[in-house]
Amino acid sequence: MGKNNSLDANTGSLAETSPQDQRSQVGELPRTPEVRVAPTTPEWPENPKCPVKPEPPGSPVPPVSEGHKVKKVLTMLAECNACQARCTGKKALWQLARHLCAAEKKLRRELGLAEILVAYDEWYQLSQPFLDPAKVYDTDLAALIAALRKVRVPTGEGETIEKALKAVSKLSTAQLPMIPGYDNAPENWRRVAALHRELSRSCRGNTYFLSCRHGALAYSGLNYQAVSNINHALDRLGVIKLVRVGDQGPNGKASQFRYLLADADTRLNEDEQEVEI
Repeated sequence: MGKNNSLDANTGSLAETSPQDQRSQVGELPRTPEVRVAPTTPEWPENPKCPVKPEPPGSPVPPVSEGHKVKKVLTMLAECNACQARCTGKKALWQLARHLCAAEKKLRRELGLAEILVAYDEWYQLSQPFLDPAKVYDTDLAALIAALRKVRVPTGEGETIEKALKAVSKLSTAQLPMIPGYDNAPENWRRVAALHRELSRSCRGNTYFLSCRHGALAYSGLNYQAVSNINHALDRLGVIKLVRVGDQGPNGKASQFRYLLADADTRLNEDEQEVEI
């Protein structure tokens, strides 16, 4: 009984003390050492790669391709030449053909049917309220394709030829090109050669178009047949290259040439500028 009272007294005294005092009075049991797990290192790929940003559907590579630029330009040309009033369809279609020929000149190739349809479909849709209801879609499409073969002066080219003729008229005899192998070449030959040089400069050394009718304006007394003969002579002597013979008839396309003689001004333009659509 005395032992029980003594045990109860000890138990009560322990309950009144703090846990830290209890451990000091009763004695701590040996603690089991904690098992520590070393943190794991996240696994990374040996050669991490940056995520590739997906391209939008139909996005060309590079981002703006030549085809995208051409389509945009053709659509703009169609909008600029759309009919604004009745009975203007034929004239508007002809102006569209002139613009498309100018685009072909800058591209240095003919437009494909799919490209022609891009321009024509846009033009037809915008012009339809003013077109002759008796004419169908295919009729005007055939007229446009035929007109591309008939254009002699693409849009903007008339101004280019006028500027070239004006520049040639201001040249002294000493400033005219020399004809290789023909030191005493007549002035009319050299004036025609100078006109070719000026057109080449305006096109930054690329090919250009020149009709015999315009060539005859380079020198007083020339006619289109004489200019045709001079052009063939200049081609044989290495001054120019006849790239494409012009079409016969009053509505035919002019002949296409390339100027072959070295020209410092042409080389400068090629270095400083780029040909754009």
